[in-house]
Amino acid sequence: MLISYREPLKKDGIAVHNLINNCPPLDKNSLYCNLLQCTDFSRTSIIAESNDGDVIGFISGYIAPESPETLFIWQVALDQQYRGKGIASQMLSRLFNRHGTLQSLKTTISPSNIPSQKLFQTFFENHGMTVKATEHFKAGVHLDSNHEDEILYLGTRMDATEVTTALSSNEQHHHFTEVAG
Repeated sequence: MLISYREPLKKDGIAVHNLINNCPPLDKNSLYCNLLQCTDFSRTSIIAESNDGDVIGFISGYIAPESPETLFIWQVALDQQYRGKGIASQMLSRLFNRHGTLQSLKTTISPSNIPSQKLFQTFFENHGMTVKATEHFKAGVHLDSNHEDEILYLGTRMDATEVTTALSSNEQHHHFTEVAG
């Protein structure tokens, strides 16, 4: 299985739109939104493409002007038949590493989305990041009552001293089950 990774292009908008719509529990976006992700936000997004040219994976993100050292990941979509093969991890790492000055990564995840929690937990561990989880968007307050709460995860690179201290004291720096209010 040969998979290629690249920035999305305008021509990918419909394929990205269809992929996201076929990946519950992801929120469905308008086609226009997906076109903007493939054009205006292409630098902070990535596509996984099969050897037949099909878009099988997509991660969208952005870097807010007030926080140029942080990549926010908006959505991770992967075709069902390609799950469990490390493709989402590859996309996430390639996207993060594309921007050499990044120090942190943010995302929101619903409590029931265990695959996303595992993906990001592994990413944070592999990149030596400390993780802080906080309540971000509440169902019925910020979201409609049909949508779960969204927990904000912020992973930040540890410097060499923190890594050494953490490893020697055997502390854990990530807790995906605890959420500060």
